[in-house]
Amino acid sequence: MIAIFSLAQKSVAVAEKVKSVLLAEGFDAELICSEKISCDGADEKVKSVYHAIKESFKAHKNIVAVLPMGVVVRAIEPKKKTEDPWVVCIDENGRYVIPVLNGHRGANEFARLIAEGISAEPVITTLYEDE
Repeated sequence: MIAIFSLAQKSVAVAEKVKSVLLAEGFDAELICSEKISCDGADEKVKSVYHAIKESFKAHKNIVAVLPMGVVVRAIEPKKKTEDPWVVCIDENGRYVIPVLNGHRGANEFARLIAEGISAEPVITTLYEDE
């Protein structure tokens, strides 16, 4: 499962497009939005996106967050890099897609896939010889 998060109204269109891209590629994806914004494509609306990110990470869901990276970093609590899910962050304007955690375990690949699907630029910071 891939959980996609949107916190601000200006990021909803990007989050909905990411969901469409992932679903079209055959992945199981859900959109979770703040209850304070209008988000017609939401599968779930939550009072606290921060808390929802934390719970999704603990449940080992992979995460795509269309919100400031600082919020995401504070919400997740990495334990073990060989077991933690991957995390990708997208700026609210949809220009950059950044793997935050576990690039070598899927985040780099998904950052590239999502970036292509939403016409954004992937920002890969953890390169390995096999990539």
